[in-house]
Amino acid sequence: MKKQLLLLSALFISILGFSQGIEFERGTWKEVLEKAKQTNKPIFVDVYTSWCGPCKKMSKDIFPLAEVGKEFNANFICYQIDAEKGEGIKVAKKYEVMSYPTYLFVKADGLLFSRSGGSMNAEKFIAVSKRAIADMNDPKPLSVWEKEYAEKKNDPAFLLDYMNKRLTVGKSNAELFDEYLALLPSDQRASDKIIELYQKESRNIGINSLAYRNLQENGILFFPKIGIYINMFMSQAINNSFREAYKNKNEHLLQQVVEANDLMPKTPQSRPKEEFYMIYYIKTNDLNKYISNATLYCDNSLMAVSSDSIIKMDKNALMLFEIKQRRGLAGKVDSTYLAQLRGYMTHANRDKYSLALNSVAWTFFEKVTDVKSLENALRWSKRSLDIYPDNQMFIDTYANLLYKLGQKENAIARETEAVNLARSKKSDTKEFEETLKKMTAGKKTWK
Repeated sequence: MKKQLLLLSALFISILGFSQGIEFERGTWKEVLEKAKQTNKPIFVDVYTSWCGPCKKMSKDIFPLAEVGKEFNANFICYQIDAEKGEGIKVAKKYEVMSYPTYLFVKADGLLFSRSGGSMNAEKFIAVSKRAIADMNDPKPLSVWEKEYAEKKNDPAFLLDYMNKRLTVGKSNAELFDEYLALLPSDQRASDKIIELYQKESRNIGINSLAYRNLQENGILFFPKIGIYINMFMSQAINNSFREAYKNKNEHLLQQVVEANDLMPKTPQSRPKEEFYMIYYIKTNDLNKYISNATLYCDNSLMAVSSDSIIKMDKNALMLFEIKQRRGLAGKVDSTYLAQLRGYMTHANRDKYSLALNSVAWTFFEKVTDVKSLENALRWSKRSLDIYPDNQMFIDTYANLLYKLGQKENAIARETEAVNLARSKKSDTKEFEETLKKMTAGKKTWK
């Protein structure tokens, strides 16, 4: 009798488990495609990374829900893959995954027919599934649109519909956006429809596009409608072209980026040209040019602002935020998010300057051997600690630079301080402890 009860209990638990949440397949990508063929079901793929906070939130709070499981299990073969490990790297590259989590909806032959991404509640996530099913059953698939494009490319209405269709699979419409703008008279290039296109395509446009020139030429028309978003769209375009420049080692495009950035309105968030050069040369592995530009960036921009000035900047920023919030100008946000915003504003400049100084100092520690350059890095590291004293990572950077410069005893003392500070905050101390052991044993702490 006891065995029968145990069996019934196990069966009941199994049934409950079956009905709860999304059931993810455990095979290889090839095996998942094969199962899709056998079952005649499309595939839902959650592409994640181990460090992605929104990915963890979805896995913990949304995927296990019964209503979500019911929707996805009925309609898809469900699969999860880490974009930075194993065959996940290849899958993420094939489907041009750029952010996490990304949700791919794929047919058994590997054809992507819909995509989405981000953290959301159950209702919105179920809506993503239903939209994907609609995309799959669309009687006019993307392949048909692509064939029609050659003969209808001069039809603005067709181009708008074609761009919307391409968005369902996450394809860039930057070139089509330019083609659409070119079909319009200049005075019609700042309409609400155009603004909507900028909101959809700002992550794809570059500084050599018609879309970018349109923002420059029609700023007066745009400003009453979107205000500072004009500069946000332009800054995004500058960043897009900058990434393209260092990925392709294109110094001509780099110079165009710097010139475009120089024409932007100057704000406390403006980037000096040395920062662009510094990042470009570390990305393209030109260490000597990186060192010279990083030195200019730190000494002329970051070190030029005193610790006291940074404290005042944060006080003023917080005061301005509080005034806007009281006057209802900060937008409608819940109390939790408001508290997060207030916390960020309290130390925004402290974090900006100290993180930038520490980042360059750490790169010098890892890659540079010249004593004078290392001594410069030590100065920058010290300033990061002047700005943000109780940061164990910054103390660790300072200790490692001391150690590389031969100041072993002082380095050990500062690394011990980093370990103790991390421990007091209940943070992970493993890396600091390993570094301390190497220092004590006289071993290298850099590669």
